[in-house]
Amino acid sequence: MGMDKRIKLDKNLLILLALLLVAGAFLQYTANYPGDQTFFKNHLMWIGISLLVGSLILFYPLNGLKDIALILYLIGIALLLIVPFLPKSDGRWIKIGGFQFQPSEVTKLFFIIFMAKILSKIEHKKVNMRDLRLPIIITAIPVLLVFIEPDIGTSAIFLFIFLGTVGTLNITIPRYILFASPLISFLCGFHLISWILFMIMLIVTIILSDLDLQSSIGVFLLNLAIGASTPIIDIFLKPYQKDRLLNFLNPSLDPTGAGWQLLQSKISIGSGGIIGKGYLGGSIKNLGFLPQTRTDFIFAVLGEEFGFLGTFAIIILFTLFLLRILHIAQHAQRPFGRYLAYGIFFYFLSQITVNIAMTVGLLPVVGLPLPFLSYGGTSLLVSIVSVSLLILVKNESIV
Repeated sequence: MGMDKRIKLDKNLLILLALLLVAGAFLQYTANYPGDQTFFKNHLMWIGISLLVGSLILFYPLNGLKDIALILYLIGIALLLIVPFLPKSDGRWIKIGGFQFQPSEVTKLFFIIFMAKILSKIEHKKVNMRDLRLPIIITAIPVLLVFIEPDIGTSAIFLFIFLGTVGTLNITIPRYILFASPLISFLCGFHLISWILFMIMLIVTIILSDLDLQSSIGVFLLNLAIGASTPIIDIFLKPYQKDRLLNFLNPSLDPTGAGWQLLQSKISIGSGGIIGKGYLGGSIKNLGFLPQTRTDFIFAVLGEEFGFLGTFAIIILFTLFLLRILHIAQHAQRPFGRYLAYGIFFYFLSQITVNIAMTVGLLPVVGLPLPFLSYGGTSLLVSIVSVSLLILVKNESIV
């Protein structure tokens, strides 16, 4: 397709993208084998659509994207607000005829774009709590809306992106800990002793930081309120989500029920050994014992059929991909492009880490796709468009 001569493509980034897309296509075929290959064909279709949209994005100026950042964010929030009230949405999907997409995936990208605009305005000064009030608010809104869908995994991704991008600002370590403290308070709130210990550490951190008295009291009261209200979260968790958390701690509690997915995933990866059983030869997958082969557990399919060497190769590819994004972020000339690239970096980092960690039992099963490899049109579209945005950021840095 004809490309604007002013656009210089990042060959290293695109080579890594191509390798991941090819790997994803091969894995999608075997994930559906020996059954019907409709999902595989749909996956190829979405690759084509996503590459087309990604190519068109390259002709849109980055400054223009910055100008409409608020509008995009509001569109994303509007989609999250209406999706629970739509028929057959399952609280997560918008379905129009035979077409469906996941608003929370699109909102992640819109959130990153708007966050980049906000952070680019405060990056030049010493950041304090007042400066982060707006970023905290625009993060809390999608986190809460996605959480009540309910989708714990996706809501956590918004938090990871926020904490990651904020961490790239000019912030001292004690202050950064304070910015991240509400999330830590929430997690510790499920265990009384852990929460008490956290609150003691929080007081010490406040003393070590240079916050004024009003801000110090505000941070303490905020963490106190969040930690104390954590037990209320139990009301919003559905039974299967509680089971996932319990069986993450001990999958053998219910090996034929809630713990089935995690146990079969571990067995599949372990059975692959060093070199795997061969392409299309995954017996556990072929016999239907491994659930969600196309989506959540695509990494387990990789482990069974390509073994340790296959999983290691994919992890290396992802690592090189992430390092390339980090390089683009660190060399971006303009603040908006820099924080946009950092946001995309933490988006991919969190998605990749959480998906792989949950398939090997290091994290609870939360239903997050593995970028470029898992089936899911919306996720694939957002991932490829994100790569196009990185190319635009890279072009801003070319003198």
